[in-house]
Amino acid sequence: MAKLRRDRPGYHYRPRADGTRAHYWYPQRANKDAPKSLEVRPITEPMIATALLEFPDASNADQAIARICRNWTDELAADMTDIGKKAKYDGTIASLIDVYRTDDESPYKALKHSTRIRDYDPTLKVIKDTVGARLVRKLVGKDFRRWFNEWGSGGRSRRAHGAIRKLRAILSFGATERFDGCRDAREILSLMEFETPDARRVKMEYLHALRICARAIRDGRPSIAITQALQWDTALRRIHIIGEWLPLQEGDGGGIIRGNTKWRGLTVADISAKMVLNVQLTSKGKAATDHDLAKCPLVQMVLKRVRLPALGPLIVSESTGLPYRENYYATDWREIATKAGVPKEVWSMDARAGAISEAEEATDLESARKMAGHTTVKTTQGYVRNGDLDNNRKVADARTKLRQNRS
Repeated sequence: MAKLRRDRPGYHYRPRADGTRAHYWYPQRANKDAPKSLEVRPITEPMIATALLEFPDASNADQAIARICRNWTDELAADMTDIGKKAKYDGTIASLIDVYRTDDESPYKALKHSTRIRDYDPTLKVIKDTVGARLVRKLVGKDFRRWFNEWGSGGRSRRAHGAIRKLRAILSFGATERFDGCRDAREILSLMEFETPDARRVKMEYLHALRICARAIRDGRPSIAITQALQWDTALRRIHIIGEWLPLQEGDGGGIIRGNTKWRGLTVADISAKMVLNVQLTSKGKAATDHDLAKCPLVQMVLKRVRLPALGPLIVSESTGLPYRENYYATDWREIATKAGVPKEVWSMDARAGAISEAEEATDLESARKMAGHTTVKTTQGYVRNGDLDNNRKVADARTKLRQNRS
């Protein structure tokens, strides 16, 4: 029993009348300091099926449940991290990571909160869990090469690439602080090259978005239908639609607060009486955008079947009555997408690439850039995933039309 608690923190089940088990995750069981306001989350069969597809280390339902519990517990721990906690470097990689995350002068502090929890924290945890006990001053090149291969096993090249990048970052920080061994280790790493993963080429198609919206409405999940429709018609990032939970700052009052986090994001008030959505994008390289929802066909299709909230956050989870945490939305979205027949290779984030690609094909790159809120065309090009054939057909048609006009 003790092993089960360590393997799947927060797990609980109850027997059903048909002899099967209903599975749950309790935040307070996973972390005794978790706020009592956090609700129990059911672990559904579609979630288990999705975990089996996404996690190579989960080969059966039992392991998939354990993986889900660990992921949710890790997220909870990250949310509850005491940002004022001080760590001390003892020569190990684990301690270097702790200092990097908690030192007031660390570059980590300058990262956006969403970047920390979605990118840095999960990758740093992988490094800490796998090689955290190693002494930095004893590292040699073959260590880094071996770790890269191990982190990338099972087709996880992106994970390996990300881990090496984070390792460079923490060693650079350690070198600037004159921590023992960091300068030499960072220099060794700078002399090494690692295979870069191919750029992602998958994009969501219109029919995918349409099916997801229809299935979400059918399953009583208007929040997912509205979010998906907005993603497709406006090319907005998911996080700019559902909002995000940020660390509570001193003096914060009012608004929606849960634990030590406060929600910030789009509200119903951001849609004018003329159905114009105003989105203030303050991220680097992005600009504020306005979208006429009356000109957004998928949004209009959804709004004919479901209603927007009367006030407050634009997107609210039907399960909690509160705005989503991003990981929870992704899990719920995947469940709906799977039911809608959307291939597992297509992710929620691919809606932006699909929308921008369609916009570029229908108009031009500059128009797509403006819609996406990018300040440079180069950024937009990274999202355009149209094949050469589509582009060459477009060019051939334009050249033919040009010759016809000249004759």
